[in-house]
Amino acid sequence: MYFGTMLMAVGMTTVFAILSLVVLGGKLTIIITNKFAPAIQPAVVRKISSSGIDGSTIAAITAAVQSITHGKGRIQEIVKSKE
Repeated sequence: MYFGTMLMAVGMTTVFAILSLVVLGGKLTIIITNKFAPAIQPAVVRKISSSGIDGSTIAAITAAVQSITHGKGRIQEIVKSKE
């Protein structure tokens, strides 16, 4: 009984240690990649249709999206609601 318990404890400790190394290695890889890899800037495509939305409204919507998403959001289409 003692031998089985010790074998289980050593095995679980070994598995925990190896999985911890895998997780820490993954996090370290992500940190290094984010630090040294250049960020890809998406091409800015501005398409303003004449769907009855004036320029100041489009500017306000764009500013709100930029503010909320911290510059990471992108507007694909602005459609006027039919309500």
